[in-house]
Amino acid sequence: MSYTIAVAGKGGTGKTTLAALIVETLKRKLLGPILAVDADPNSTLGLHLGINCNRTVADIIEETKGLRNLPDGMDKPLYLEYQLQRVLVENKGVDLLVMGRPEGPDCYCMANNMLRGYMERIIKNYKYVVLDNEAGMEHLNRKTTQNIDTLFLVSDPTQIGLKTVKNIKELIDKLTFLVIKNKYLVLNRVKNSIQNLEPAIKNVGVPLIGTLPFEEELTNLELAERPVSDLSDDSRLLKTISEIITKIIPSDQK
Repeated sequence: MSYTIAVAGKGGTGKTTLAALIVETLKRKLLGPILAVDADPNSTLGLHLGINCNRTVADIIEETKGLRNLPDGMDKPLYLEYQLQRVLVENKGVDLLVMGRPEGPDCYCMANNMLRGYMERIIKNYKYVVLDNEAGMEHLNRKTTQNIDTLFLVSDPTQIGLKTVKNIKELIDKLTFLVIKNKYLVLNRVKNSIQNLEPAIKNVGVPLIGTLPFEEELTNLELAERPVSDLSDDSRLLKTISEIITKIIPSDQK
C-alpha cells in the first residue's frame, strides 16, 4: 500500500524544497521505493533532487495532440504507457516523473483519463509517493491522483504568507474530487519566535505540524545549484523533517 504526501503553497515559500527534503529524508531512512512527482509547471523538483529530466508527460500529450495524432492502428493506451515509461527517470531509491507545463487550448480529456489510470497503476509499485504541486492543485483531477494521505500547506512566517496559504486551503477544499485524509500547515525558514503569528496560524484552519528552521547550509547549496542530498547528516532541517514524517506516517507503513 503506497502512502501519498502532497506539498502545496505559494511560489517562493520553499514548497519545492520541502518536497525534495521529504524525499531525501525518506530515502535516508531507507523507507523506499519512492516516486517523486513534479506536478508544478515550473518543474524544478529534479534540480533539488539532483536528477536530470529532459522530457515531460506534457511533451508526450502535446506532441501527439492528446493521442489523436498517432499512426493508424496503433493502440493508444499501450503507446502512452510506453512513452511514460521512457519519461520516468529511475534512480537509486527514488524515481522522478515530471508532469510539465499546463496544456494548451485543445481538449485532451481522453489522454488525461488514460494518464490518470496509468498513474493509479504505477503508484502501487512505490511505498511512498511525494507530489510537488501547483498552488491550487486543480491538475490532480486530470493527471495524477485523487487520493492523498497527507497534504502539507507551506507558508513563510509572515502575516501575508499565512493569509495566502489560507486562501489556497479554501481553494483546495472546493475540489470535491480530492480525497485528502490529513492537512497540516508547515512554516518554513523560521528564524525567530512565531508567537505574534499565533492568531493568523489558527485562522488558516489546519493544525501547525512543524516549523522548519532557516539553515544557511541549504541556502549555500541552492546558490551553488547542488541537490539536497548534499546536506550534512547533522542538518537541523533534515532532523526536523524526520520528526514531522514520524508524526504522520502510520507505524505499519514504516
